[in-house]
Amino acid sequence: MSTKYLRRFFKPASIAVFGASDRADSMGGAVLQNLREGGFEGQLIAVNSQGYGQVRGVPCVKSVSELPQMPDLAIICSPPGSVADIIRKLGANMVKAALILTGGLSIRNSREERSLHEEVLDAARPYGIRILGPDCMGLLVPGSRMNASYAHVNIRKGKVAYIGQSGLIGTAMIDWANGQEIGFSHFLTLGDSVDVGIPAVIDYLAQDPYTHAILLQMDRMTGRARDFLSAVRAASRNKLVLVLKSDIVQDDQHKLQLAPGVDDEDRVYDAALRRAGVLRVETSDELYNALETLSRMKPLRGERLAILCNGMGPNALATDRLLKRQGQLAEFSDATREALLSLLPGYWNQRNPVDLNADATPERFAEALSLVSKDPGVDAVLVIHAPTQMAFGAETAEAVIEVARRTARNVLTSWMGRATAIEARNRFNAAGIATFVTPEEAVDAFMQMVEYRRNQEVMRQTPAPYMEQNSQNHVRARELVATARGEGRNFLYHAEACELLDLYDIPVAHSYYADTVEGVVDIAKRLGGSVAVRALHCENVYPFSYDDKVRQRWRDLALDLYSINEVKHATTRLEYRVRERFSDDEVLGFVVQQMKRGFQSLQINVGVTRDPTFGPLLLFGAGGYAVDMLADRQLMLPPLNLALAQALVRRSRVYDIIRENSYQVERDVDQLCELLIRLSEMVVDLPELACLEINPLLLNKRGLLAVDVSVSLGAPVSLSISPYPAYLTESIRLKGSGRPAVVRPIRGEDEPAHLDLYQHLSPDSIRLRYFYSRGVPTHQELATWTQIDYDREMAFIVSAPRLDGLPGDETLGVVRAVTDPDNVRSEFSIVIRDDLQGEGLGVILMQRIVDYCRKRGTLQLYGSTLSSNRGMQALARKLGFKTAYNPEEDVVDMKMMLNEPTEEWQMYRLQQ
Repeated sequence: MSTKYLRRFFKPASIAVFGASDRADSMGGAVLQNLREGGFEGQLIAVNSQGYGQVRGVPCVKSVSELPQMPDLAIICSPPGSVADIIRKLGANMVKAALILTGGLSIRNSREERSLHEEVLDAARPYGIRILGPDCMGLLVPGSRMNASYAHVNIRKGKVAYIGQSGLIGTAMIDWANGQEIGFSHFLTLGDSVDVGIPAVIDYLAQDPYTHAILLQMDRMTGRARDFLSAVRAASRNKLVLVLKSDIVQDDQHKLQLAPGVDDEDRVYDAALRRAGVLRVETSDELYNALETLSRMKPLRGERLAILCNGMGPNALATDRLLKRQGQLAEFSDATREALLSLLPGYWNQRNPVDLNADATPERFAEALSLVSKDPGVDAVLVIHAPTQMAFGAETAEAVIEVARRTARNVLTSWMGRATAIEARNRFNAAGIATFVTPEEAVDAFMQMVEYRRNQEVMRQTPAPYMEQNSQNHVRARELVATARGEGRNFLYHAEACELLDLYDIPVAHSYYADTVEGVVDIAKRLGGSVAVRALHCENVYPFSYDDKVRQRWRDLALDLYSINEVKHATTRLEYRVRERFSDDEVLGFVVQQMKRGFQSLQINVGVTRDPTFGPLLLFGAGGYAVDMLADRQLMLPPLNLALAQALVRRSRVYDIIRENSYQVERDVDQLCELLIRLSEMVVDLPELACLEINPLLLNKRGLLAVDVSVSLGAPVSLSISPYPAYLTESIRLKGSGRPAVVRPIRGEDEPAHLDLYQHLSPDSIRLRYFYSRGVPTHQELATWTQIDYDREMAFIVSAPRLDGLPGDETLGVVRAVTDPDNVRSEFSIVIRDDLQGEGLGVILMQRIVDYCRKRGTLQLYGSTLSSNRGMQALARKLGFKTAYNPEEDVVDMKMMLNEPTEEWQMYRLQQ
């Protein structure tokens, strides 16, 4: 996650290449040649123990000690056994960045039973040297004229950064991109990532002004999932991030490592990447098409697609693909239809897609595109061409290019065929217009952009008003877990699991317990009517215990028992089966419930599981004990708000059933979402909660009812996404009026109150805060300000009940600190409502952010204000900030050291 010294990889002033020779098969020689041919403007030197005078025209020395000066970047292509020693010598000479292209470091050193990989890490650790690789392709930065790789060709300059784990996929991507005339801002593969990992590189590139989008190819997760998701979420706020994640091979050994209740680890990655607001592709073809759209398309205005072609066959292919992907066909306005009627044959059906007819000329293509792209109901246009005698591909392409350059809409093209279509595609590539071989590919590329837009919208949706939690109930929940752990149990008894649900306001069926058949009969007599009896034992107290044997729980369950004889007979048979399989201390008695037939209930499975990589997950889908239940298992990383819960429910086929059968769809969905949010709260409150399964959860006209529940416990774990830090909440009273208020971290639900705060600011206050006059913030801006990643940013607000008698709280002021990924510097900003000046809010908020940043180890807190903002400057000095006028920016800089730096790189960063 740390970006320290990464600048030396991407913008080095000098490079030394170890292991370079003039041999044709020399990797170091190839890298040196690429650096020279790429036009690297810094100092180059080769290092080879053979004592060459020069290698490929570059001066060469024998060892580190003979280097005329230490390089910014060392590129190591030497034999595996020598790498650790080179790293050790470089570190001793204050070199801070090493790119290792050598492979084979996973080989064990037989003398010490350690891998060379571990030896390299041990060699680097005392000196703080950063390592990229080993076994990677290298890195290319066209803006720095640097090709530090063994790639067979160089890359063009562009706006998309590529980060990969596979070197071979990387070289294939370079070759394809050059053929398509697509460029990159940065291109690198990480190999085994012994030190510099994906999160650190994403953090670096997220701050690069020349990188507009990030394309990530990954085979596996390395490092902490929380670091990865935090970096990706932060980058996706401002840049388009797309991920190619290969499917996991599901062998028997790997299945043992799956999260309980999950039959495919790929679903977990889907959930994690969706939660991060990025777009995932699954094949190399999709990756290429995604890069085509990433590098050529403008941001989408919406999802409505218009399709034009000189024939209905290709139109039908595109439309069918669009509808299967849940895409949206644009509907033309009356004005557009009338204009197209004058251009097209009289038998045109006046609908989208538009058939331009087989005799369509280049002029007709251009005019139709011009008309359609001006329609307010159209967000993007796909132009498809099939070769005819009346409209040759190249001429039609030129006509389309002229119109596409003048429109604000995205224009995608598909020139079908090969012999006559290649030239047209080349012209589109040169013009920067996305082009595809088939209509289906073009639609898939468009839908990738749509899905990315949808993910971003879900991530930025304003949550519903916050629901206060019952803290006393949650204390009791923690007691239940502590009791079980104190007794050496890694599960809750059935009665404890039911109580846990009740503590979180989840409706649960009444259960009655007995140790003997006679006890069950007595309960059945008291209840009357039909009952269900379940035998409890050491296996079925655990959630998801049916994964390997889907009918296992049926053996321990008897349903629809009407008469006392039926109860006695069925319970006796259950007892016999259980005693046959388990010892006395493994048998836990019986649970009896009244049957809930006759309500036309939908059975749902909902719960919590724990993934080895991503930690706690919420799951939702069809329930009961059906064999195909796992086919509808939908996953999402907690914590959840209402918007995320709704997205989870709507992906399940349960939602389709509700829409088709329920007369109160909205109520049913809301109840399910509230239950998911409560489970999310439970996960946050109880880090020892390993798994929880409610199966079945009944949904009918009476509402929700959990019929059966089981809970398992484990070692405490953290969530992959930082939850709301409620412990930072503090009650206060305003200095002047004595009004009660709360200082607490901001949350997504505060968006409406945050907008109201802004509307209480005068034009002068807005200018002092933002350094310029500006309009009302958009929803996207407000979502960014309120839905923060607490690992990287903190915003404290002062919140108080409204004085006008309306429900809810209002925000009186806010202070914000955004910290760099290395926790070196944090930039603060503060704004107080105009009508509350003099209440002491500025001191309260600033002191909170100072204390918070100091405690988390941040080295320096800084901010800037206009020279005319005397009040802010006085407040800063009062709190201990040093202020200084910055003539270049015409602002006053305010800085406070919170903790002292301990490493050289930190001191350097503070001086920048």
